[in-house]
Amino acid sequence: MAISENVTVLEQIPVAPSPEGTPKITLPFTFLDLLWLHMTPVHRLIFYQHPISRTQYLETVVPAMKHSLSLTLRHYSPLAGKLIVSPDNSILPEIRYEEGDTVPLVLAESEGDFGHLTSDHAKSCTDFHPLVPALPPASRAPDGYTVVPLLALQVTLFPDVGISVGVTNHHAAGDASSIFGFMKAWEFFSNIADKNSSPVSLPPEFVPSYDRTVIRAPKGLESLFWDNIKNIKIEDTHVHRLPLITNRVRVTYILTRDDIQRLKNHILAHPPELKHVSSFTLISSYLWTCLLKSRYGAETDDDEDELFGCAAECRARLDPPLPENYFGNCLTFVIGFAKTKQLTGEKALVDAAAVIGDSIRRQLYDKESGLFKGAEDWFAVLSAAKPDRSFSVAGSPKFDYYELDFGWGRPKKFEFASIDLFSSFSLSKARDIEGGLEVGLSLPLTQIESFSTIFTHGLKAL
Repeated sequence: MAISENVTVLEQIPVAPSPEGTPKITLPFTFLDLLWLHMTPVHRLIFYQHPISRTQYLETVVPAMKHSLSLTLRHYSPLAGKLIVSPDNSILPEIRYEEGDTVPLVLAESEGDFGHLTSDHAKSCTDFHPLVPALPPASRAPDGYTVVPLLALQVTLFPDVGISVGVTNHHAAGDASSIFGFMKAWEFFSNIADKNSSPVSLPPEFVPSYDRTVIRAPKGLESLFWDNIKNIKIEDTHVHRLPLITNRVRVTYILTRDDIQRLKNHILAHPPELKHVSSFTLISSYLWTCLLKSRYGAETDDDEDELFGCAAECRARLDPPLPENYFGNCLTFVIGFAKTKQLTGEKALVDAAAVIGDSIRRQLYDKESGLFKGAEDWFAVLSAAKPDRSFSVAGSPKFDYYELDFGWGRPKKFEFASIDLFSSFSLSKARDIEGGLEVGLSLPLTQIESFSTIFTHGLKAL
């Protein structure tokens, strides 16, 4: 079955947890899972330079990936399960795994240019989308409940050049920490498969914790969140595949440790004194201002509100703290506003850093107001935000996909395909530069040249 000019699906294999008899499990939703019920899935791509033939791929890679995935799903069985939504919204959704549930593993072959796809320069978004697996569509069970799959995987061969691994998950299944834990477990079993015939235990740090009782909602927040979304049909919001996007390009920028230090020196040289100046704040501020200048020009009089938003992982910040291997969503939202003219003016970078830094400090470090300050307004704020006036962040250097080795060496390139859908950027550790960070952007074709010029010249001028 052809899915594009360059990518052909060879087979789709339903992979179940192994061994048989994996126990049923039901995970009730917490108030933090509710936030993601109607969000679009998350799409990631990992490229490996591993020159093998189609025969080697089918005879060695495919069986090993299938076997190791099955072993991994023994521990991460909820990902093989389904999101269950009641027909009358009388109860909160839940995630349920039952015997017979599987994860679709798509095996494909591409005639695409591997070197082009793994480069840092601009390339069309449409070149990547056939490599990203689609979640199966939502369906209606005989009892009237809506059933939504949570995970799909795709392993694509570039003959005699390399392999890509595509990962698509519903965000309600778990946050970035949860999915990275799954990927680390899959990596572990991939490297011990067929090397030891005796059973091997998953290292404790990769074993997920499914205890949902550790999440305690502030008074009234769970019912408030549920009231905001319970009348939205999940069939209407479950965008199970990436839509065709022809007017955007993807580009990667590397910020070295020296670049980040120069950004910090510039910001700290201007009053007022900022109380939170992390690498994340510096890079987010710089990208936000470059984006707006490339869109509206410098020194614009535009007085519109611009929104910056990001989700912050908070397992260690709860009282009591959650285990690091808690599987689910444990995120709070950081939201800040500034005027367009402020973010394109003479002090744009300093003003942007003040907005982002203060928003992070208030949300994460103000013990009196708590981690979920303003949560009662999150749905209203985010639904009112204009897509072209919003800027967000995907990913985190904390989850280093460049360390994932399935037996083919370190990845050549990591891409967050999800950013094609939003005005956002991805952030990860740089592959080959110690202390460096890698920024992924997806921008309209008409904007990319202007952005690149502003971004490059701005760093040189610091």
